[in-house]
Parts: sequence; structure tokens; C-alpha cells
Amino acid sequence: MVALVIGLGVAILYEYSNSRPTGSDSGSCWQPSISAYYYTPVQLFFVGALVAIGVSLIALKGSTELEDVFLNFAGILAPVVAFVPTPNFGGRCGPILTDTTNQAHNISNNINALLFMAAFAFVVLGVLKLLGRPVTGVPVPGTHVNEASAHRIAVVGYAAAFGLFVVAAVVFYVNREWFNGKAHWIAAVTMFVFIWFVVASNAVNFFFTRAKIVADQTASGGAGEAKPARPVNRYAVIAILMPAAALIILLVPFFGGYRAIWLEATMITLFAYFWIIQTLELWNQGLRTPDAGVRPTVTLAPGRR
Repeated sequence: MVALVIGLGVAILYEYSNSRPTGSDSGSCWQPSISAYYYTPVQLFFVGALVAIGVSLIALKGSTELEDVFLNFAGILAPVVAFVPTPNFGGRCGPILTDTTNQAHNISNNINALLFMAAFAFVVLGVLKLLGRPVTGVPVPGTHVNEASAHRIAVVGYAAAFGLFVVAAVVFYVNREWFNGKAHWIAAVTMFVFIWFVVASNAVNFFFTRAKIVADQTASGGAGEAKPARPVNRYAVIAILMPAAALIILLVPFFGGYRAIWLEATMITLFAYFWIIQTLELWNQGLRTPDAGVRPTVTLAPGRR
């Protein structure tokens, strides 16, 4: 996913180097938002990257059931951001290649396919649950969340995701014009909110997991040995930086008409940094548990990252 973010950044920078303000033959220019690059040659990579990231977020198993629910919600929303372009695009910076005449038809086709695919997934998951097949992992021995709580969170997450699906489907089929005009930004903002929830849940889980590890090492080390150092909780730092950066960008006049692209770029960069440090931390473990360095015995994925 970090590679996809880097690729998207390269595609946008390459487009910037080849773009010109409308009516001018010189000087490069930025689109007002990353989403606006849907209307440029970046479109294919933009859509492909968002869909791939969405699938990855759903497929990956969180270290806790709550994190897993947040990952799934962010993943569900990513294709909506890709398939429903930002509306009211002024085209201040060219070239503009997308045929906006057929935009409504494109949205109709893609969202129909997405809704039917989601309906199929919900049915399959429901059938598997009724058959008693494992559709989600449970905490390994020693974790601070018991099996019953994990299953309750998973069921509530399934019900909430299904509710979101029903609302989206009703709005899409009842008021197509409203959906086409509002769905992109609603999905994009909500997706970033759930990404923040993922970061925050990692910060909390990291704090309690490392606290237990330090306590166990201190207890087993004896009175004569120094207390083990507790690592810096970089997840908490990112969880603080995300809303702080959003407030600064939204309130400071310097960002002007480019607030959206600054905000999106900042959130995506922080997300990529979060994913890098989580990958480094959990490369061998797979999931974060109080038993440091011990790979979980119950997991449905071949590895966390």
C-alpha cells in the first residue's frame, strides 16, 4: 500500500510537470485537490490505486477486532471515492481528458457493480457464520480482549457495514443526482475518519501491549536489573498530528483555494508513514500481542504485512 501511495504521488508530480494553466502556454499548475486528478491522465492510476488499497484494507487482519472493523470500513469506502468523481470540476489546469458527458453513466455502471459485489459478500459472510465457519479471527491467549468480546465487536461491525450498504443503495437508486453530487466527498471524509480510528486504535493497543511486556520483563529480570525502556508510541504522535494538521490547513489563509490538496496530501503522507512503522514493527509477529516476538497461533491471514 505504501508503494501504491508512492506511485500515485509520482503520477501527480509527472502530471504537474506537463500541465499548464488554462489558456496559457507556460508554467506548471496544480489541480485544486488530489481527487480532481481523476479528470487528468492520472485517472487510471488514481482509480486503480484506490481500489487496490480498499481491497488490501479489507483483507488485512487487525491486531484487535475493533481495528479490523475500522480497516474494513475504510476499505469499503475507498472504491466509492474512486468511482464517483469530485463534482463541479472547473478545469483550471489542463490537460483535461475525461469525457464528463458520460460521467453519470460511468458512475451508474460502476456503483451498480460495486453494490452487487458487496451484496454477494454480505450473503457469503452471513452463510459462513450460520454454518459455524470462522469468518474472523479471535484473540490469541494472553491478549486483553476475550473471545466473546471479539465476536460481539465483529457482529456489530458486520451489522454496521450492512446498514451503511443499505443506506448507500437506497440513496443511489432513489436519488441518483444527489448521490452523484455528494457521495465522493462524504465517502472520502468518512474514509479518512476511519483511517484515523485505525491509527488511534493502534496507539491504544501499542500502549497496553508494550506496558504488559515491560511489566513482565521487569518482574522476570529481578531487583538488580534496570527497568526495560518503553518505546516511543509513534502511533499516538500520528493520531495527534492528523487532526492538528487538518485544523491548521482549514483555518490558515495561506492555503487558500488549495486547502483540499494540502489536506489530502498531508493525510495520505501521514497514513503512509503510519503503515511503514506498523510494517516494521509487525514484520515478524504478524499481529501485535503481549507475547513479544511470538507469532500468533490463530490467524486467517498469512501475515500482517
